[in-house]
Amino acid sequence: MPNTMENLSVKWTQTGDWMQEQWENLLEIIGEDPWRLWVLGSTVVIFSVYWIYAALFTLMDITNKPKFLRRYKIQPGQNEPVDLKKLWNAVKVVIFNLTVVNVLASWVIYELIYKTENSRDIRQLPTFKRTVRDLVVFVILEEIMFYYAHRLLHHKSIYKYVHKKHHEWTSPIAAITLYAHPVEHVVANLMPVALSIAILGTHVALAWAIFALAIVNSMSDHTGYSFPWSGGSVKFHDYHHAKFNYNYGVLGILDKLHGTYRAVPEKKTAGKIKSKPTKRKIK
Repeated sequence: MPNTMENLSVKWTQTGDWMQEQWENLLEIIGEDPWRLWVLGSTVVIFSVYWIYAALFTLMDITNKPKFLRRYKIQPGQNEPVDLKKLWNAVKVVIFNLTVVNVLASWVIYELIYKTENSRDIRQLPTFKRTVRDLVVFVILEEIMFYYAHRLLHHKSIYKYVHKKHHEWTSPIAAITLYAHPVEHVVANLMPVALSIAILGTHVALAWAIFALAIVNSMSDHTGYSFPWSGGSVKFHDYHHAKFNYNYGVLGILDKLHGTYRAVPEKKTAGKIKSKPTKRKIK
């Protein structure tokens, strides 16, 4: 056992050294200007991850292939195949949010916080312990901020002006994950993530990893598919799109606390959700 632990320790140290070396090599290419890393770098990371992931599912949504994966469709018959005109209109909104809105929002929070609080020791990657701490606390902070921001956007006094746009897709697909009014994109999509990172003082390299994980997680919840390996949040959020007034969070903890949690009804047949219509729906 001592030898095993010692070997693991050595391998972990070697992995950390390798990652540090790769990070320094990257900085030699792109430079270590904090503004470039936080504003432009973050925008490129988010844009790239989003469209690589979206491309895979959009191809499925357009072609309805491969057939064997259709069994995992949560709302069968919806967007099969997807309306190309509606999809293109949504894609244009998403591109605007991922470029113009992201750059402006990133720039503002960089000048306010990241420039001083998150840009120390850019060349030195965080330790394993610090990385784990930031990831764990991030999940908690982001869940809290997203839940209440999402609930706010559903308030009847502002819903039709902002969040209703995102809910035009009652049966979501991956490409429309960030199809939203710019105000919603800032308040519900960007701020919970950006402020959590600001509070933690997260290193920019780890922030990029968090951005990528957050994007993949959010897009998975909007794919419209629940695979055997998918997390429970996929059906959980898909049900929110179908019924509007439930399941505002990601983990479901705050939904249970505030009485907005609804378990996804059992399927009557494979891939089909059987549920009773809700009495109240915001329009």
